[in-house]
Amino acid sequence: MKKILIAAAALSAVFFASCGTTKTVEGSGIKADAPKVKTAKTVLDEWQGSELGGEIPQWVVELANGNYGEAALSRVMPDIKGKKTFVTIGYGDNLDFVRQWTDLVDVETEVASTLSRVAAKAVEAEMNGKGAKEGQNTVDPTKTEQTLKMYRTSLTSVRFSGLEKTAQFWTLSHKESGKEQFDSKYSYYAVWTIDKALFESQLKTAMSNIDETSTEEKALKEMVRQKLSDQLSVQTNSAEENEKADEVILK
Repeated sequence: MKKILIAAAALSAVFFASCGTTKTVEGSGIKADAPKVKTAKTVLDEWQGSELGGEIPQWVVELANGNYGEAALSRVMPDIKGKKTFVTIGYGDNLDFVRQWTDLVDVETEVASTLSRVAAKAVEAEMNGKGAKEGQNTVDPTKTEQTLKMYRTSLTSVRFSGLEKTAQFWTLSHKESGKEQFDSKYSYYAVWTIDKALFESQLKTAMSNIDETSTEEKALKEMVRQKLSDQLSVQTNSAEENEKADEVILK
């Protein structure tokens, strides 16, 4: 089957071999060979509908490239405009496994888990940033942990209902470096949507127990609510990919 190169992926290996370039090791007066860095290419082997000549949807390309912004996805999926969108992505070496995780996942639980995770990171970053601005060397860890616990508990205690699956797609790929092939895996993508007003109502309920007695606490709560409301939410079965998604969402 025809294979398609889709990206120059992250650095896969470093080989210390002579390549005609030298550098001086600081303080030694000895010149050493500069390291030659090889990169791996991600190659698509198969995808949903490929046997019939089907193409990969642009929304899958966006997600595969880590474009987790709401605006980026809504440009190529007009039907999700005006709705709250969640994405689940499964990775693995068995298609049935990743399909089952992504399609049959308890999406309401995963949504609550995702919102709790993102909220906790947003709260921690805000509190640490505020402490730095005020010239504090450290932020009170007890207060920080109490606040984080309050947000986690509130957001995981509510079951978000009304989610509908809008689209799903799978791909099979591997990486290549020279003649070497490795890291073959399936990726399964699913997009879920919920009416924005319904989501806002459930989010309000989820955050109703969060303390907002002070101006500072009100501002923090509003910042988190806005972040959870406006940004795309992504949950995968890979902790590393969740971290990457959160970095995009929390910018």
